[in-house]
Amino acid sequence: MAFRYVAIGPDGEHVRGALDLPSAEQAERALWDANYRVVSIRSERRLPSVEKVLPSLFSVKKRALITFSRQLATLLESGVPVMRSLELLEEQTTSRPLLRAVRGIARSIRGGATFADAIAEHPAVFPPMYARMVELGERTGRIEDTLRQVATYMEREDEVAKRVRGAMAYPAFIIVLAFVVMAVLTTTALPALVQLFDEFDGELPITTRILMSVTHFTGAYRMELLIGVAVAVIGGSWFFGSPAGRRAIDRVVLLVPVMRALVVNANAARFSRTLAVLLRAGLPLTEIMDMVVKTTDNSVLRGKVEGVRQSLLDGNGLSGPMQAAGCYPHMLVQMVAVGEETGTLEQNLDITAEFFTREVDEKVDALTGMLTPALTLVIGLIVAFIALSLVMPMYQLVGDIHDKTSAPPPPS
Repeated sequence: MAFRYVAIGPDGEHVRGALDLPSAEQAERALWDANYRVVSIRSERRLPSVEKVLPSLFSVKKRALITFSRQLATLLESGVPVMRSLELLEEQTTSRPLLRAVRGIARSIRGGATFADAIAEHPAVFPPMYARMVELGERTGRIEDTLRQVATYMEREDEVAKRVRGAMAYPAFIIVLAFVVMAVLTTTALPALVQLFDEFDGELPITTRILMSVTHFTGAYRMELLIGVAVAVIGGSWFFGSPAGRRAIDRVVLLVPVMRALVVNANAARFSRTLAVLLRAGLPLTEIMDMVVKTTDNSVLRGKVEGVRQSLLDGNGLSGPMQAAGCYPHMLVQMVAVGEETGTLEQNLDITAEFFTREVDEKVDALTGMLTPALTLVIGLIVAFIALSLVMPMYQLVGDIHDKTSAPPPPS
């Protein structure tokens, strides 16, 4: 973040400038360390870049990072030097953000940086755990094995995420299809039917009149509704993208029984897998818990995991604070306790990671099984109402025409 400052320099003159540091406190500390007396300091207003506004368009897909890691491990294992391996991977990389990162890593290594330090310079592409694992691989001389471990870890995480996205795809398709059907019926069939009724001076049923009122209202206030929807979407995106909004969503998710079970089991699986991989790599448990906190998506659970980390630093072990936190399944806590006592924590965590991954699959199936019929019922009722609003006038119109044609002629 950029900060504009006004300060008094060592020679007594007023100095204005800018600093690019994470916080105002760090910027102020840097000025004091340089013998500047701070007069004022404020954040510099800048328009957000396109990458910050739409990060999903510029982020590296996890599958691309997995492929990069496995290919790099294979090249290094074959005896190809790091620089040559990066050059070969540059030619095969199709992801532009990853390509820029690979070129930046190569430049940093040419400048004298280690491979791990060069990777750490690109946190938007390589998560902190990735750089730390590579650093350990460089120290132990087993960087190929480390890269494969990281790739396997990310692959398991990607499989769970794909499973959840795939479960949500069908309900989303039903909703979109329903809106398309409703739009087609109200914009094509309804106007022609209304015109036909006007010609025969027929009285429309109540359902048709309600549908017409809604259609006329949306047509008359189309721009206002579009602006309102746009404002609601932008405001909602801003709020739910903020820390307070994220916490609100996370709290609501944990209040829904099925969603809570899904989130807790997914967190348990990630916790187990992260601990197992990093313990096997040789990281101390205190540092591992720092990374576990960072990889916890739900902010409510993240606060509880932070409490577990703090208790661990206070010397209370791991299983006890996990039990007190109340956000971990009982089986996971028991397996961790047994692992601490017997020295088999890594093996136990591997078992629990696979177990809770299967639990996540079952919860996703249960959630899909609940959502699909519920959405189908609601959308079916809406479509039935629209269809009834269109069919009833047709039968009534046919009846009116039949009555008029079958009536006896007036006496002459």
